[in-house]
Amino acid sequence: MTSKTTPKPLKSHPVGRPRKNGKPHLTRELVFVVSAKLIAENGFAGVGVRAIAAALDASPASLFHLFGSKDGLLNELIAFAAEPSILFYEKLATMELPPAVGIFKALTMEVQTVAEADRDHAALFYLPELRKPEFAPAQALRATMVAHYKRMIEAGVANGTLTCEWPDLAAEQAFQLTETSILSGPAARKLSPDKQALATARLFVRGLLTHPEDLPEIEQAAERLALNAIRETND
Repeated sequence: MTSKTTPKPLKSHPVGRPRKNGKPHLTRELVFVVSAKLIAENGFAGVGVRAIAAALDASPASLFHLFGSKDGLLNELIAFAAEPSILFYEKLATMELPPAVGIFKALTMEVQTVAEADRDHAALFYLPELRKPEFAPAQALRATMVAHYKRMIEAGVANGTLTCEWPDLAAEQAFQLTETSILSGPAARKLSPDKQALATARLFVRGLLTHPEDLPEIEQAAERLALNAIRETND
């Protein structure tokens, strides 16, 4: 049956039933941290609500009360992971930056954040289940993130600073570059996350520029932007 569960607004205060051992109420964030690790290690199908509850020293009823279902939990988990990036992209959009500068800044900040993440959790974002109708909310969030790149690429093509035959494809490729940074091999891991981020942004933006010789100026403009790290934009 197709679930119609949609991500709920994220809350930092405790919600849900008390734990069976009398400990304080569960928070969504705590459940996300524990369930992400279990799902990444065992796959979505290999982890039941009971296993997640046991790892939290909580009752399954507490999780069902919070999320309604296991599918609902995964939808909200993806929303939790995507929220800081979406807020960051939206903040970039309000700054009316030159498109190439916006793309360069988005790529560097996103790649650096992803490259610094726990590599054990990489599988979470490549779960085959996420392609199913039950996870339309998670799919919509990903599409929103890709759309930010498409908007910037199309704006650059319109003003002549970028050259791109297929903005839809380029936007997807840009997002995949950030998404897969956590899966980088030994060669990339020799670089610090910030160097990996700069290398990725330079490669992608240089390929789009009508005048590649403008890349150093674009990079400098992106570096001057006073923006917090992605994880801090929702503070």
